[in-house]
Amino acid sequence: MLREEKAKTKNMEIAKKDMLSQLEQMRRKGVELFVDGRAVLPIEAVAKAVRENSPYMADYVMDDSGIIEQVRFDKVTRY
Repeated sequence: MLREEKAKTKNMEIAKKDMLSQLEQMRRKGVELFVDGRAVLPIEAVAKAVRENSPYMADYVMDDSGIIEQVRFDKVTRY
């Protein structure tokens, strides 16, 4: 059981690093990042979105030519 928990933790850390790298690259290209409607830095978006059972979903907003302008992370609620 302890081995499984360590593997989960390691996988979560890898996912965080990968997502942070991707969001930093997108931000350098001018993509705006938002969490719950508030502009954030990549590290803030990762902190909210990459968690076990995360209630956040990414929405990619594109311009008329199909280029990503914004990534919006919004809390998903169940009814």
